[in-house]
Order: sequence, then structure tokens, then C-alpha cells
Amino acid sequence: SAFPEEVAYLFEKQLEEADLIVLNKCDLIDPKETQRLVSAIQKRFPVKDVLVTSALQGDGMQSWLDILLSGRPGADTVLGQIDYDQYARAEAILGWLNAAIKIRSKEVFDTAELIQQLLLEIREALRHQNAGIGHLKLVLTSGGQSTWANLTDLNAEPRLNKVHAKTATGGTLLLNARVKMEPQDLEAIVRGSIAAVAESFKVQMDIIDLQCFSPAYPNPPYRLQEEDES
Repeated sequence: SAFPEEVAYLFEKQLEEADLIVLNKCDLIDPKETQRLVSAIQKRFPVKDVLVTSALQGDGMQSWLDILLSGRPGADTVLGQIDYDQYARAEAILGWLNAAIKIRSKEVFDTAELIQQLLLEIREALRHQNAGIGHLKLVLTSGGQSTWANLTDLNAEPRLNKVHAKTATGGTLLLNARVKMEPQDLEAIVRGSIAAVAESFKVQMDIIDLQCFSPAYPNPPYRLQEEDES
């Protein structure tokens, strides 16, 4: 993995705190591997409910919605000991980027091709930097319809989840990224990739909002500590 052990610690604590663990993207693996993962999660977190879903195909989504809308109490789990230094290091490893881009064009362009090309531009730049990727997500909305795409592996191809708006002359593009990289470097790559795609497709892509950062050190007002019985 491109991520150090601090990130594994972060994920472990997030699963420990969860009331429900959802194993999504089950359409990408075979049933045997799905069952192996479910068994491993149940062994590690025996009191947690585990739900298998595929947001792309709709499998398990109704069950998840039923749970969310059931009104059952949430946030029952209170974490005991937390290594705040390790937790902070894990979050600081990832550059977090959120951006909104306004797209305008005199000619009709293919929305799926545009966002795929943008993901590929960013992917290649991250490969050159040997970055580790949590995820890259894009949604382009035009005329009330959207096209979605994501990338979770730098050795994989972008996945188009929904193609509702096939062609357009403009729209709004939202980009969300979590990458093992300094925020300023991630921002430079994203800005450069946007400029390259705008030139290639002969469209105008104006960044109307962009935030790129690493989370600050956690500073909770209250901390639970186990008592020393000695």
C-alpha cells in the first residue's frame, strides 16, 4: 500500500466508532471474496452490523435506506483510548481537495469524455509523483442531469457511474479528492489538469471555488481516558 500505518489506524478507529459498517462496490468482486471480507469484518467488530451494497447496481441500497430512515438511535459507540498524535498524522498525510468549476462552450461537447479525460490527466500527474490515492470523484451537472465518474486506484481506469447528460454546452463540475500528497502540490496538479482539458476540448473552465488542505490537529474539548486501577 502507498499509505503508512497511521492511515490504517485512522480507518480502524472510524470502523470502531461506526454503528453500521457498509461494504460497498460489491459488484467489483466475486461473491466468495465478498463473504471473506464480511467474515473478516465481523470477526474484528463482532457487535457491528455489516451490510453489503452496490450503489452502482442498487444491491442492498433499499436495506440501507430502511436503516437510515428507521429512526433507530445512532452514535452509540464511544471510543475509549485514542492516540491523537497518530490520528492527526494520519489525517495530515492526505491532501483534501474540493472544487467547483463552471464550464462554458460555444460547441456541444461530450460530458463523459470530458470528465474521463480530466480524471486521466490527474491520474497521470499523480503517478509521476508516486502519490497514493484515496479517491477522485467528479460529477458534471447540466440542464438538471448529471454524469458521474470516479477513480480509486491509479492503476485502474476511471469508472463512469451515471451518464444522464450525454452532451452539453455548459454545466457545473464538482471535484472531490483525497490523495497522499501535500495540499499545495495536489492543488497545482488539479489546476494544471483542468487547464489542459479546457484547451483540449476547447471549452472555458472557470474555477469558482477550490479548497485544498490537510485537516488540523484534533482538539476535542473533552477526552475520555481509562482510569489507572493500580
